Amino acid sequence: MYNFLEPILIFTLLSVMQVLGLYIIAMSGQLSMATAAIAGVGAYLSAILTVKMGWWFPPALLMAGLAGALVGALLAILTLKMRDFVLKLTTIAFGEALSVLAFNWEYIGGANSFTGIAANTTMTTCVVGTLVALYVTWRFDGSRLGFAARAIRDDPVAATAMGVSLAQLRTMTFALGASLIGVAGAIQANYVLVVSPHDLGFFVSLNFIIFLLFGGIQTMWGPVLGAILLTALPEALRFAKEYRLIVYGLIIVIVILKRPQGLLSRTPTGIEKRLFGFLIQPARATSAPAHVKHQFSDEGRKKSESS
Repeated sequence: MYNFLEPILIFTLLSVMQVLGLYIIAMSGQLSMATAAIAGVGAYLSAILTVKMGWWFPPALLMAGLAGALVGALLAILTLKMRDFVLKLTTIAFGEALSVLAFNWEYIGGANSFTGIAANTTMTTCVVGTLVALYVTWRFDGSRLGFAARAIRDDPVAATAMGVSLAQLRTMTFALGASLIGVAGAIQANYVLVVSPHDLGFFVSLNFIIFLLFGGIQTMWGPVLGAILLTALPEALRFAKEYRLIVYGLIIVIVILKRPQGLLSRTPTGIEKRLFGFLIQPARATSAPAHVKHQFSDEGRKKSESS
């Protein structure tokens, strides 16, 4: 039974890591379509370092994360002044260009893929990697930089007018998210033991975009829930046999139609939180500062009128 569940659990954890990286990138308004390509950079680099250069696996993971961060920063700089639609097309083009490069580069296997990778990835590796990704995303999501990134996503003009640096935040979020994706790609390569140019294409990246939008882009737990459900769902639908992918697609369409904001959304302070109709957190009363209360009190109003 464990032998059946282990691959599902590992790929679920890897999906969570990559979708968390995509969530950080999207926090500042950049929806990248090159998740698979960035993961492929980490996968190929870790494979080269461990197989051809004899590196130990943990340093290769760190280099994969660094390579992902550099690629993310480069993409952020190149797409900084692009509108949303052109930005998405640029990231698609970047991924397809890397895929074509991998097909024609014999040093990394070319069309025959990169093989001979050692089985360095274990369940412990995936659990630790996912916990680190969750911790990094949680800390960044609740930090001052996280609030500034969401302000840029919601209204870049207003955020810039308030002193938020659009260039710095978008470069930072793209680099941080891409580093998590690069590490996840390296971990996956050392589990499946092969890296193929096909793994870098747009249709692989599309899965993570679906995870993100299905779970909800407003909070980090939405993409995590989306990745877990949609990675495990095809296995749960095996009873439907050849119709399972049709059922899988219908479930996604129904959820998106009923909840276009995703399964989970960010609830403003002062409003009760509910999940599927069940109360999760009651509304918290917010009080205005003392000088504001005084201004709107009867005594404060009289003083302001007399002055």
